[in-house]
Amino acid sequence: AWHSLALRHYVETQKYDEEHSSVPAGIIQRHVVPAVHGFFRAIQLSKSDTTLQDTLRLLTAWFNYSQHESVAQAVSDGLNSVSIRTWLQVIPQILARIHIKSEATSRLIKQLLVEVGKFHPHAILFSLYVAARSDHPKRSQAAKDVLAKLHDLSPEVVEETEVVSRELIRITLLFPEMWQEALDYASKAYFGQNDPEEMMRILRPLHERARNPVTLREYHFVQMFGTELAVAEEHVRHYFAGEPGPNTEVFIQQAWESYYMIFRRIQKLFPEPTSLALKDTAPMLLQCRDMHLAMPGTYDPDREIVCIGSFAPVVTVYASKQHPRKVKITGSDGVEYTFVLKGHEDLRQDERVMQLFGLINSLLTRDAETARRSLAIERCPIIPLSSNSGLIGFYPNCETLHEIIRDYREAHNISPNLEHSLALQFAPHCEILTVPQKVEVFEYALSNTPGNDLQRALWYKSPNAETWLERRTNYTRSLAVMSIAGYILGLGDRHPTNIMMHDRTGKIVHIDLGDCFELAAHRDKFPEKVPFRLTRMLIMPMEVSTIEGTFKFTANHTMRVLRANRDSLMAVLEAFVFDPLVSWSYIQDPDNSDDTGTATNRRRPPANTSANANANNNANGPNNRINHEQLARWSAAGRASRAHYDAAGIPLGSRPDEPRGSFSHNPGYDGADDNGWQTGNPKARAIVKRIHDKLVGTDFDPNKQLDVAAQIDRLIQQATSSENLAGLFTGWVPLW
Repeated sequence: AWHSLALRHYVETQKYDEEHSSVPAGIIQRHVVPAVHGFFRAIQLSKSDTTLQDTLRLLTAWFNYSQHESVAQAVSDGLNSVSIRTWLQVIPQILARIHIKSEATSRLIKQLLVEVGKFHPHAILFSLYVAARSDHPKRSQAAKDVLAKLHDLSPEVVEETEVVSRELIRITLLFPEMWQEALDYASKAYFGQNDPEEMMRILRPLHERARNPVTLREYHFVQMFGTELAVAEEHVRHYFAGEPGPNTEVFIQQAWESYYMIFRRIQKLFPEPTSLALKDTAPMLLQCRDMHLAMPGTYDPDREIVCIGSFAPVVTVYASKQHPRKVKITGSDGVEYTFVLKGHEDLRQDERVMQLFGLINSLLTRDAETARRSLAIERCPIIPLSSNSGLIGFYPNCETLHEIIRDYREAHNISPNLEHSLALQFAPHCEILTVPQKVEVFEYALSNTPGNDLQRALWYKSPNAETWLERRTNYTRSLAVMSIAGYILGLGDRHPTNIMMHDRTGKIVHIDLGDCFELAAHRDKFPEKVPFRLTRMLIMPMEVSTIEGTFKFTANHTMRVLRANRDSLMAVLEAFVFDPLVSWSYIQDPDNSDDTGTATNRRRPPANTSANANANNNANGPNNRINHEQLARWSAAGRASRAHYDAAGIPLGSRPDEPRGSFSHNPGYDGADDNGWQTGNPKARAIVKRIHDKLVGTDFDPNKQLDVAAQIDRLIQQATSSENLAGLFTGWVPLW
């Protein structure tokens, strides 16, 4: 009853907020305050069925109307009425607002975090250090205030968390990798955008770190490049010290010549590493033994804590595009835990996705039909360490679909790019063809190749027919569950390197969950028009029943459960959409990415007017020509370092542009205040409405509600459409 009452008040508030520019005090007293009281009572009396949903909506009401004293007072009164454990499942959402503008709310958030950390420090410390390392001063200081108080309560655990997280970040990117990537992005900022301020925002922290090396590898790098870096930095200093004009342009051009020489020398002198010794890269981790700190991602208040025992002395480096590291940590229970340590990426969004998958799994467990078939999404712990690095729990005994198909073809002497070669023979310039022509090429390549590689690999890897049948069933069911969950989330970028299969169970595992809310479907180039990946290569392992058997049956049951529990899902997804730390990537307006009008524009190179034309010519030509020439020069060098292709020379990925990178983000993404992220944001509201339409069956026609079976039929039709698949980027590998 309390849940229903609170939800009714909450919905009324949302409706009013959508229709009006502001919410008056009368609505606050009539709906928001009762909603807050109702949610607290519902949480207090809940048997866990709706706790997450009510907690998230309570936070939304609190944060959206935190400036109203009556709301803040209602929250303050209710905090002591619920268990501290209530907040463990929403720590990411609370930390996202730790720097909220309302001082009273910020103070209350810090008090709540200290109280949570007092009883459950292992559940909160890694996340607090991510916030403490933020570029946003207010956010960073708020997190440091909480950490200082927790240090008084649990000094050993706090200090150990700082050391472990700092040293793990140190090995995510070595100095050569950091400088190579930073110079690549800085060259785009200067030569492509004429933005020296942004260029120095990228390079300044690296110059500071180069002046204070810590490990043997860092000292070695500084010995090799210290002189050139100092010269380049001195040129930049002269450039910023002088008045903007042609005379100062000489300094910046000289700086870039030094940077370019450094960039090329790094490429030649530092081949991609295959392993890293901790004694050279993070020696302090070798001293981390028998710690009080819990193993990352394992903390459960109902279980005995497994602490970090020791770190393996060698870290493996994967040969993939982002060069993630494999880190092994032995626990106090004697078990060796394996993690993938990733740089270049903000894993906080992946963390929110895993939170959603956890809810979906609990819903599937509570339904008799789905529980009987053990339907669930494979999950792993996600532990962000900073805004561009983090740990991911390692999936043991898994291979990507790309690896499985590649290995099968190598073993059977089949060309790895067989379909792609046939398509090129049929139409050498496929990218410029019309849609009907692309479909003709696509279907020609399919009709002249068997496409049964994954099917045969699954059979050959099974020791007997019984095991094969079990794996086939697991494969089909897990593929169906994740297809529907991914569709609701709007998950894109599902190329063969982002989908894995478990060797022993046959279950499908999805990785790299950064493209959410149909971001990939709205790209200008190569938009993904399929709701999920269901290509020929994935259909054939289903054998005789193909899509019409277990796959469709499972998809129907999964969609039925999700639609029946749409209130719970919408609570999680709304919190996801309006989260200021992850929503910048799909809500921000790219046309307004720089609207400060301050120092950002002060140092842009001058236009090539007649007054400075001669000076520009002396500095290697007109400014515009210099930019294009230099940009092409850096782009060519950068492609050589970033390119990642499979054995057949096909670019891997669903788009021809670059991946999520640590320097490519909007510089303000970690410092977004609560303004602009409220429920009135039109892009956010459009995303929420789209999700709601999917969960009620009006996703294809707002005036016609489809039942579950009809909705699944339409989705499968879209996913298998030759027209949709033929228009995808080559790296998505639609022919597989």
